[in-house]
Amino acid sequence: MSSASATARPAPARLALELARTAIRFPVFAAAGFVLGIALALALPLAFDARPLVVLSGSMEPTLGTGDVTVVQRIAPLDARPGDIVTFRDPVNQDRLVTHRVRDMRVRGDRVAFVTRGDANNVSERWAVSTNGEISRVAYRIPELGRLLVLARTNRLPMLLFGLALAALLALELMTIWRSSESREER
Repeated sequence: MSSASATARPAPARLALELARTAIRFPVFAAAGFVLGIALALALPLAFDARPLVVLSGSMEPTLGTGDVTVVQRIAPLDARPGDIVTFRDPVNQDRLVTHRVRDMRVRGDRVAFVTRGDANNVSERWAVSTNGEISRVAYRIPELGRLLVLARTNRLPMLLFGLALAALLALELMTIWRSSESREER
């Protein structure tokens, strides 16, 4: 048998090694692609005057669930329409943001009066904002991601990062071992 045909067909051990390598690469690249996609979905809107917010209550269930991340785009109050989901400062507690659906709106002089209500709520809010003020409209949501972001603010984050770094180091070491055994087989 010539040496060209020996390299054309991998030996069973080499084939097993290639399968193991592929079995590890696929989930690693899939996870990296998923993380990159989520990071872009959160970071890219910042360049377009939008921002991500975590939904902290169930007032908009089932449309927006607790733990979802909504990406909101700033709009002029006159651009809102009934049916839109908007984010605004709570009329009672100005430090708090509220995300609810517009039920009705009316222009009164230089103010826009809104009636909003969460999809899961029975009570509506009535509030007004200047016509040249700002509110935000929900552009899209990423389900459940907010739970991970809230976890990132807790003391569990360092432990999670340590575990991920340890798993990545283990994967790199295994790949190095497989590569060195492969090069020994070729010799």
